[in-house]
Amino acid sequence: MTVADPAGRQLRDLPRVWAVVFAVVLAAAALLGLLADLSRTPASAMSIVEEMAPPGREGRPSAALTVLDGDRKVLTYVYGDALAPGAEPRFARSAYIHPLYSLDGRVLTEDFPRDHLHHHGLFWAWPVVEVRGIVTSNWEPAEPPLRQRFVRWIERRVTAAGARLAVENTWKLGDSEDVAEETVSLFVHGATPFGRAVDVEISLRPVGGPMTLRGAPADSKGYSGLCFRGLAREGWDSRVFKGAAMTTDKGPLSADSTGQPFLWADLSTPAAGGVAIFVSPRHPGFPLPWLIRNSYAGILDPCWPGLMGAALAADVPVILRYRIYVHRGDAVTGKVAEAYASYLAAEKK
Repeated sequence: MTVADPAGRQLRDLPRVWAVVFAVVLAAAALLGLLADLSRTPASAMSIVEEMAPPGREGRPSAALTVLDGDRKVLTYVYGDALAPGAEPRFARSAYIHPLYSLDGRVLTEDFPRDHLHHHGLFWAWPVVEVRGIVTSNWEPAEPPLRQRFVRWIERRVTAAGARLAVENTWKLGDSEDVAEETVSLFVHGATPFGRAVDVEISLRPVGGPMTLRGAPADSKGYSGLCFRGLAREGWDSRVFKGAAMTTDKGPLSADSTGQPFLWADLSTPAAGGVAIFVSPRHPGFPLPWLIRNSYAGILDPCWPGLMGAALAADVPVILRYRIYVHRGDAVTGKVAEAYASYLAAEKK
């Protein structure tokens, strides 16, 4: 007589069950990707618009380019001088992104915030720059001044995949001597139902001699390089990124974080959605230590080169690559981890 063995049969059936589950997951992922591609904004809907401030108009950059998706603004790259009304001339700046907009057209960045007047949207700068035997900074005003200044447009066009901007800037020491060539490339992808990617590549090449870059030494913070400054204006925006949810590849953060290495980090709010920064695995020093804050405003800073510093040889470029991911909802509903996985796979090819 044969005795039934239900437990043994269940064990034998497990591989088939998991095979079915795996197939369903793969099919769902493929369908999700197909739907995202089908609903991605076509490049033909994108445009690039020149914005020039009228002479004498305070509070607006003298020259900027705005990328639009249909009739909705995506980002503005400021290449002419900008100075807030009442600010000292030493706070004039250029070569940065502001505003960066949400998928629904809401402003996400802040320029000339009262708490840190030198913060400016999505920018890249260094608190300590050693060059020509002196120590200065382009993170905030210093003596002698070190400014990023526009030289020429290399490219600005809409392609089959999105909008591309490439610009050459110079680092001018004391308003007279060029000490580095900076090339910035931006590629704005079409939006999906979950978010939009903007690729950022920054090439720095010292000219006329070497250069050393360092992060801020104060309180061992090390902030340096690419930095997102979230909107903190009082009023109807109600300090958009103050108290925002902070999430990294290692999980949620319950408090500001300094010096911890992450692959990506995200700030999300119920009203505005979220912004994440992904760091390319090709980035020097990867994975980088981060400064992440929501205590007074939103700050995302993958710190390079941080406290250790980096010596750059003359005429040898260093390439810094990132992806900015603007999304709906929080890090989970905005598919941030999935978006990073896709970016990582592309960067490793």
